[in-house]
Amino acid sequence: MSKLEKWNEKIWNFFASVDLAVALFIVISIGAAIGTIIPQQLEPEPTIRFFLKFLSMNNATKAYEIVSLLDLNNLYHSWWFTFLLFMFALNLIVCSIDRLPNLLKSYKTAPQPLPHEILERMPVKRDIELSNKSSIADKVLDILKKKGFSTNIFQTPDGVQLQAKKWKKTRLAVYLTHLSILIILAGALLGTFFGFRGHMNIVEGTGLDFAISDEGKTIPLNFQIICDKFEVDYYENSAVPKAYRSYLRVLENGQTIKFNGKDTVVVEVNQPFSYRGITFYQASYGFQPAEHAEFRFTYFDESGKEITIKSKFEEKSKIPGKSVTLKVIDFSPALGIDEQGRLFNMTTDMINPAVFVEFDIGGKKTHHWILKKIPETWETPYGKIRFDELWGAQFTGIQIRKDPGVPLIYAGSILLCIGLFISLFLRPINYFVTIHKNRVIFYSPSSKGKVIIEKQLDELINKLKGDKE
Repeated sequence: MSKLEKWNEKIWNFFASVDLAVALFIVISIGAAIGTIIPQQLEPEPTIRFFLKFLSMNNATKAYEIVSLLDLNNLYHSWWFTFLLFMFALNLIVCSIDRLPNLLKSYKTAPQPLPHEILERMPVKRDIELSNKSSIADKVLDILKKKGFSTNIFQTPDGVQLQAKKWKKTRLAVYLTHLSILIILAGALLGTFFGFRGHMNIVEGTGLDFAISDEGKTIPLNFQIICDKFEVDYYENSAVPKAYRSYLRVLENGQTIKFNGKDTVVVEVNQPFSYRGITFYQASYGFQPAEHAEFRFTYFDESGKEITIKSKFEEKSKIPGKSVTLKVIDFSPALGIDEQGRLFNMTTDMINPAVFVEFDIGGKKTHHWILKKIPETWETPYGKIRFDELWGAQFTGIQIRKDPGVPLIYAGSILLCIGLFISLFLRPINYFVTIHKNRVIFYSPSSKGKVIIEKQLDELINKLKGDKE
């Protein structure tokens, strides 16, 4: 063998090594775990703030420098993590090529009787003697075939040897598992290099036809996402949001795209929607009044009829059926009262919106606070007026993602489950039986699941004896 052939063999054996597979799997798992802890694809400031939770400012800055140097804040796109995935895929391919031909060859090889010395070294052995010497081999064959075994019978100098096999092709399931892992890795790499992820903040009543990627680049969508309305539900007497949702429309070439026959699609946390391969997730929200924002009220006239009133900030609006105008001169998204009884804004979230309204009747002006969640404040000298919302004052934070590798990941995951199920629950079962006169000996070459194998042999022996199961 030449030096080149020796080197080729060493390289092949290195990539076909199970030890390499285990080492790569451990390193990839550790890397993936780090990626779930360290914030990914963020600017330096939020990453340093993350380390400040555990370290001093000086050490947090040094930690960021190390993280940035090793690309740990962009781990799934880093060259070294991609290299590890490539090495793991190569290792699986070489392992399969190295071992699969011998396995396939074993299925084509005609079975041969095993020497007595090999049978005696098998880990499982059961020995019985039967009083009836006639047709023992036929009875054993009949019992094994009813249990689903394929059998072979041989005449040996020591008597009769039976070989029974069941689920022998399930040894190929490990290669199905290898294939499924390769498909999942291919899907992950496809999503990493040909997909994208970004976000878009859309103010109520406006739309955007682009998103901003995690790297800060513009992602054109070629269609427009319009937020018709955004709303938040809070737990009672709490500033904790219970649910928040966006009412979105998709506008393409001047036409509204319908979803299930509707113009508007509702997006909530864990309830995204997809269009043209891009998935839109409800991610965040915020307060950002725009020029088109308007205050919306409901006026209850004497007959109980509800009439909508819309008004912009410091714009007079007439109350129907009255010679009175109202004008919003102040607004609070979360009205609070301090210890001195003074009003103040607790937060910019719409926890308890309130408006300070100026009524004007013939030059005579009065003022009144109307709180959305306090019905007592709806009663005014000019009738019952409910403050509904400040529309156009909030934005919805939508996260977008396009991952062309998802179908491959789903397919690979299904194949992986099938392969693991077959490998774990449908293992090949081999029994060897020798019959000499009225003595029957059962052998099994597998020590895995020894308790189950012995239980199955007990059932076979009981049937052979004529006992009930």
